[in-house]
Amino acid sequence: MISWMQKHNKFLIITIWIATISFIFTGATAGFSFGIKSNSIGKVGDIELKRDRFSMEYNNLFDRYNQMMQGKFDKDQAKKMGLEQQALNNMATQAKILNLAKSFGIVVTEEEAGKKLSEIPSFQTNGTFDRKVYDTFISNSPFQQDTFEESFKDQLIIEKTFKMLSVKGLAPEYKAFQLAFEVADKLKYSILTDKDINITTDEAKLKSFWEARKNQYKTTKQYTLDIQWTETKDTKVTDKEIKDFYAKNKFNYTNKDGKILPLEEVKDFLTDDLKVKIAHKPAYKRYLTFQKGTSEKTETLTLDMNDPKLSKESWNEINTHKVNDFIKPKAINNRYASVKIISINEPVTKTFQEVKEIITPLYQKEANKEALSILAEKKLSTIDNDETNVSTFLTLDNAETQNIGLNQQETVSFISKLFTSEQEKGIIPIGSKVIVYKIVEQKLITLENNSTNELYKNTDQVKEQSFQTSLIKKLDKMYPTEFYK
Repeated sequence: MISWMQKHNKFLIITIWIATISFIFTGATAGFSFGIKSNSIGKVGDIELKRDRFSMEYNNLFDRYNQMMQGKFDKDQAKKMGLEQQALNNMATQAKILNLAKSFGIVVTEEEAGKKLSEIPSFQTNGTFDRKVYDTFISNSPFQQDTFEESFKDQLIIEKTFKMLSVKGLAPEYKAFQLAFEVADKLKYSILTDKDINITTDEAKLKSFWEARKNQYKTTKQYTLDIQWTETKDTKVTDKEIKDFYAKNKFNYTNKDGKILPLEEVKDFLTDDLKVKIAHKPAYKRYLTFQKGTSEKTETLTLDMNDPKLSKESWNEINTHKVNDFIKPKAINNRYASVKIISINEPVTKTFQEVKEIITPLYQKEANKEALSILAEKKLSTIDNDETNVSTFLTLDNAETQNIGLNQQETVSFISKLFTSEQEKGIIPIGSKVIVYKIVEQKLITLENNSTNELYKNTDQVKEQSFQTSLIKKLDKMYPTEFYK
């Protein structure tokens, strides 16, 4: 959670306990893809990482992404984004803070935790803590009461730790921030775009462009493979085997919200998975006869590496073997594939004609950029005498309201870069556009008290975030993380 906040640089640690409450109401349950035999999945310093806490952290992240994607986030997307690893990393970061708190002797008493818990609106009726509401919440959640309360208490310890380590800005730092918003610049400027240049595609230059980059354009590695398929659809399974398999693997059968589906709804999918599991032994026996030459291949295919006809797991193994090697059976779409490598065609550089259509737009983009740069330098050399656009006084505070021929996002980006430059005149690229400017007048404006107070808060926040980032880096070295396999 903390590492997520650091990455986004918008949230302070004080919000952690609120997030702890919000995610549990989703009822989502993580489908773990790694094996964990005990409740302990790792250790950071003196802090054990627990499986039940991992489940809570995973669901916290799942819910957050699901809200951002308006309820369209699912298990497949979570897997692609590496949500399990994110949850583990977040747990490790929290544990490092807890180790630090322990070394400082920072604790949260039962009374403090109880008071904070009673202040959460979700557990109140008419503004007063309602024990029945809290008990109902616990009984309806997929987690034990002690797991939730231990997590809640840890978040309060983290909050208290960062409050004690809180750093405020100094007077010179406040002044530096304030000065940046008090400066106002009036500019002469020109906005250059692709319409201001005329580029023709020269064949010789295009070939030269390709020559410098041709090693980036190669054919895909190809394999010719003998494949022996073993079907699983006729494998016999009993109702008892199906029920037992569901009991052990039901966490893998959830809806888009992460809730476990009943056996009746997933029986067909689950039965296919069970058949695949049972069919592995006969598939392996056939593989041994295939390897000895006493059973036949099903077909011979020539495939590009990572062709979806075979699984990623199969390709990972094939890529580590040589011609005439056999690959043990791997499950692919409810059947097994045993493979013999017949030949390997290594990648070769494509010819100019083969890639001409691909590289032409890349060349044009590069040529446009170069031509715009040359034109911008020429404009800059004559800007003192040119009749061109003149802005009103620009400040960091009024960037979004300026109309200088750029869209709002481009304007904000341009003004931000302008006020971090020490040059009186210069060139600032913004996307596909280039702005040539000269400051013709400068003045200081007076900020209102409310604006000044807000700037001071921002200064404190930037300094605190910088401190927290540096602290986490230090703690990474002090408290190494170990995840159990």
